[in-house]
Amino acid sequence: MLVLRTVRGRMRGLLAAAGLLAAFLVACGGGSGETKSPTASPLLCGPAPGSAAPAGKIVFHSRRDDDLEIYVMNADGSEQTRLTTSPGPDAFAAWSPDGARIAFVSERDGNAEVYVMNADGSGVTDLTNNPAGDGSPRWSPDGSRIVFSSGRDGNLEIYVMGADGSAPTRLTENDAVDNQPDWSPDGRRIVFVSKRDGNAELYVMNSDGSAQTRLMETDVDETVPIWSPDGRCIAFEGIAGEKGAAPDVYLMTADGSGLADVTNHPMGDGVPTWSPDGSHIAFVSDRDGNPEIYVMGADGSAPTRLTENTAVDAFPDWSPLP
Repeated sequence: MLVLRTVRGRMRGLLAAAGLLAAFLVACGGGSGETKSPTASPLLCGPAPGSAAPAGKIVFHSRRDDDLEIYVMNADGSEQTRLTTSPGPDAFAAWSPDGARIAFVSERDGNAEVYVMNADGSGVTDLTNNPAGDGSPRWSPDGSRIVFSSGRDGNLEIYVMGADGSAPTRLTENDAVDNQPDWSPDGRRIVFVSKRDGNAELYVMNSDGSAQTRLMETDVDETVPIWSPDGRCIAFEGIAGEKGAAPDVYLMTADGSGLADVTNHPMGDGVPTWSPDGSHIAFVSDRDGNPEIYVMGADGSAPTRLTENTAVDAFPDWSPLP
């Protein structure tokens, strides 16, 4: 069973409100067209293979306690701890650059909004408070702003706001869905997913929304992008081939060249996040029969499972180093 197909099936009831469901379905993507073959050798986007995984924390969401909540664990999978407890689903968590706060999406007040909390789960604050759905938050490298997606102007678009929720400003405007933004490490650019040219593809723009450019034109559905810490590469989830094919974790250079499939597993892998030194990638896989979080070298080597339970564990984000 495909990892994201499994996740989508189990979460659909929980994510029924427009904001979370729209964000999730865009993240899932879908197969399309003929296969575009990636390069045979993965890109080297971090330290040489064989280096040890760094310490730190990985935040993720899980339904292991009967509701979709935010959890945190050590980077080796130990000390898995629940951070949120609310009547509505909490998901799509992202660390602040200093590791002190976590942005996330919640429906605890009946609508999908972007919230922020301290790293221990305290001090929960609603940043968006808008009747439309908001989701996919990511912090700017200096921690002063948060980029996110919202349907507040009638279509899911990319916005940016202050880290306190102030001055929300729309960056994209078109008839298709724009979603899943992430900042470049220097804060100058934002990568995001758009269906404006048909299938889900990766685009990049300046942080003020100018110069929106498609990174590559392939038959791979490209979703959930995240920039490498050194800014040289982008990891993402891709689906190559006909509809229903399994997703994999792909890499490409930041200019859209050098496409490489680094997992290539028949059961499906996706939703990558980089370790803070770029040496490893945490991701979600169904290879052991249930969507769990794994870690591997940035070249795809030595995949190791970090979580193990009968519920869905998904959307990891690796903290900065202390």
